[in-house]
Amino acid sequence: MKAITQRLHEAERPRFRIGFVPSTLYGRLPELNRRYRAVRPGVELSLLELTTLEQIAALKEGRIDVGYGRIPFDDPAIERTLLRNERLSTALPAGHSLTAHAGQLRLDDLAAEPLVVYPKATRPSYADQVLTLFRARGQKPRAVYEVRELQTALGLVAAEVGVCLVPVSVEGLRRDNVVYRPLDEEKAVSPIIMSTRRGDKSPEIAFITKLIREMYRRAGIAFGV
Repeated sequence: MKAITQRLHEAERPRFRIGFVPSTLYGRLPELNRRYRAVRPGVELSLLELTTLEQIAALKEGRIDVGYGRIPFDDPAIERTLLRNERLSTALPAGHSLTAHAGQLRLDDLAAEPLVVYPKATRPSYADQVLTLFRARGQKPRAVYEVRELQTALGLVAAEVGVCLVPVSVEGLRRDNVVYRPLDEEKAVSPIIMSTRRGDKSPEIAFITKLIREMYRRAGIAFGV
């Protein structure tokens, strides 16, 4: 009877499900989750790692309530909110000649280098955002290596296979034999986009948006820029 009562109690608890792309874990997402759990202890919070495309499908099917991704998609059933545009940084092998470069790097400095991009699938993805930056400058990397995930990309950088462009929040991930240098390119940004079902009036969505605004204000980050 105790077990049955416990299961019934858990079934009655409100649930809030978040889909996310892995790179957002190095930014404000963990802090957001901690704050949400602290003020909503009665809500069962779950996180699912999903690509942006998978998030769109999961929202429509009701498997998640909100998604955090980096790829802008137009869908009449989905409402998108730009949280901010995150600047990009360059991950270089330790000892690479560019680590001694004075000041910020430019895409022109990287054009002659092999480039590691991620994820390999599903496309379009963050990898396409990076490659588009080079094409817009009329540049073509000497070679392009596509890998499945960020950790693999940084592993190849450490192995001196190539260089990689990553969101600046990834710099918090310290890895042996990898150093980061800022990128001096105005358009070298990757958006962080919150996706919800259009017309969803859930109080939890309104509350989590309020938390994000408060976090950004305290950190001096402009919301939606």
